[in-house]
Amino acid sequence: MKAAVIYEYGGPEVFRYEEITQPEIKEDELLIEVHAASVNPVDWKQRKGNHKFFLKARFPIVPGYDVSGRIVECGKKVDRFQVGDEVYSRLTQRFGGAFAEYAVASESTIALKPKNMDHIHAAAIPLAGQTALQALRDKGGIKPGQKVMIIGAAGGVGHYALQLAKIFGAETTAVCSSGHEQLLSQLKPEHHIDYRKEDYKNGGIFYDIILDAAGVETFLSCKRILKPGGIYITTLPRLKLLCHKAISWFTKGKKVRSLLQKSSGKDLEILKDLVEEEKLSSVIDSVYPLDNVSGAHRRAEEYSTEGKIIIKIK
Repeated sequence: MKAAVIYEYGGPEVFRYEEITQPEIKEDELLIEVHAASVNPVDWKQRKGNHKFFLKARFPIVPGYDVSGRIVECGKKVDRFQVGDEVYSRLTQRFGGAFAEYAVASESTIALKPKNMDHIHAAAIPLAGQTALQALRDKGGIKPGQKVMIIGAAGGVGHYALQLAKIFGAETTAVCSSGHEQLLSQLKPEHHIDYRKEDYKNGGIFYDIILDAAGVETFLSCKRILKPGGIYITTLPRLKLLCHKAISWFTKGKKVRSLLQKSSGKDLEILKDLVEEEKLSSVIDSVYPLDNVSGAHRRAEEYSTEGKIIIKIK
């Protein structure tokens, strides 16, 4: 099969487009013919070697975690899916393996693809969509009527978080540049703050939940605009969060939470239902072929994407 492979850490140019052996599945796994994959920040950070001290690479590797495609083989213990099903998943193999014509997924991590969505838009959802859902629901305990700020609302996680917060009945404030007019017009947050023109941390408004989907702030920088009992959530865990959690004991019940996204077929089913009810959609920044994953990674590292970057494979 064809795949985008790396043999060393480095810049986007380290990708090689070449023929490799098709992966084999275990009894509780499925082989997916990948129609589309998507690029997440974790992909290019791993490619650069940012995680090499706790996630050792056994080169060569095929990166990428998000896939949407068709099942072509089922392990003996798989009983919820069958060959021919169109599914999507956040892969849990080491480094993923999504940037290839075929990928392996565990049964517990997949769900049927939304019927009203093509593979390109479905592949955008798994990691970012589950991150947004788990952050707001599990870490934030979001409730109707709460004021929720999404920092990085035009990004991959951010644009799903903005939609989900509205679905949960929250009053949303989207923080992103005014250059994202089409996205803002489509997703319709109650409030928008252009961080290039206004300091969103000095607006005199207080929030129940602040989701830092861009990983650009800290609990200390945001705590003054949290309500008593409010929660700051980051998708970029850092060691200093431990200190911030200790400090939160003295900030009128204000809390800091970090999220390590878990791949869940059940959560993908929830997101699938929302898509089919036309309550949730994917915004696509750009689409690249499998033989130009390098270009997709260069685009991702510009920090100016709107929605998700997709790798079209079939």
